[in-house]
Amino acid sequence: MIEVYNILRFHFTSEFFNLNYRSFINRMNRLAELRSFDILDTDPEIEMDEIAEMAKAIFNTPISVVSFMDDHRQWYKAKIGVKWSEVPLEDTFCRFTLGTPDETLVILDPLSDKRVHENPFVTAADGIRFYVSAPIVSFQGNVLGTVCAWDHKKHEVKDAQLEALKLLAKRVAISLETRKILKDQNQKIELFGHKLQKLTELSPGALFKLKTDPSAKNIKLDFLSSGISRLIPEADREAILTHPTVFLDWISPNLRFSFLRQFIHSAKCNSSFEMDIPVSLDGKSKIWLWIKARPEFEDGEINYYGTLQDISQKIAHINSLKKFLFDISHKLRAPVAKVKGVIHLIQDENSPETTMEMTPILYRSIDELDQILHQLNHEYSELINFVEDDN
Repeated sequence: MIEVYNILRFHFTSEFFNLNYRSFINRMNRLAELRSFDILDTDPEIEMDEIAEMAKAIFNTPISVVSFMDDHRQWYKAKIGVKWSEVPLEDTFCRFTLGTPDETLVILDPLSDKRVHENPFVTAADGIRFYVSAPIVSFQGNVLGTVCAWDHKKHEVKDAQLEALKLLAKRVAISLETRKILKDQNQKIELFGHKLQKLTELSPGALFKLKTDPSAKNIKLDFLSSGISRLIPEADREAILTHPTVFLDWISPNLRFSFLRQFIHSAKCNSSFEMDIPVSLDGKSKIWLWIKARPEFEDGEINYYGTLQDISQKIAHINSLKKFLFDISHKLRAPVAKVKGVIHLIQDENSPETTMEMTPILYRSIDELDQILHQLNHEYSELINFVEDDN
């Protein structure tokens, strides 16, 4: 008998615990979802005010409310006929909707309803004598709040009125879900924008968007990344954004006309604009910039999306190759020609006397060639070290 008792006690205790646990989890899920909408303690909105007005009109009551319930209060997002903005959850009628998401709450006689007959809003001199509410149910099935109406005198209710109230509550739920989707999208856009900003800041050059209006002959720089300060330390980014033509002052005077001509040609032919530009920094030193931009026509304006890159190292490499080719074609050619000439003489004469006579000349030519090779090796080693240090 004792064993049976213990089994039953364990069974009912476990069942009670499981029910409480599930109830606790459901309550936590509901509160978490409610907070995810960021609706509590927000400013009034026309849409919600209009829904409260419609609820008032449907039941012809002096009071109507669009409310949301957290763990300790019922807060009014929209209200008509009341001055307060929230009430403790234990004093609300709407808390009875939390477990019945598919039902409207209708209390035709609060004085005789055991759930609310001792409620202070009922026992007051001008207490509530009629109450109706429809739960605002999320897409996950949680009751977040209600659209409700009440009066200090009794009312009769028709099914059509209740259906209309349900539609209003559904409209509130849809509005919440829509704003949540928009909020999530805005957060994703903001995050994407933040990542894009990082990418532009880490770009080895500078990115820009230039807008031109051919008819008005206006130029406006809509965007210029912070990389311009790395390319040209003396550059004032804000000044360039305000007056884009400042960039022309850095270009060598003999190249400005060519720059402008290619820019105009790009706009006329709707073709990419690309050019290597030497830029003077302090009147003495200069760097080479590569600019490339692609035009797009939008609403009668031309938008150029482009990049600026430092190609000074590339230009230095090209110049070193040019010097290398010059040295090969001029400095090395003379001693090589002498060696070849001496060898031809030795071959033509084919005598010991001629060989003995030409040998010192051959050695001098080879020695001259060796000295030139050592000199070139030294010069190009210094050039390589300079490029590596600059990089």
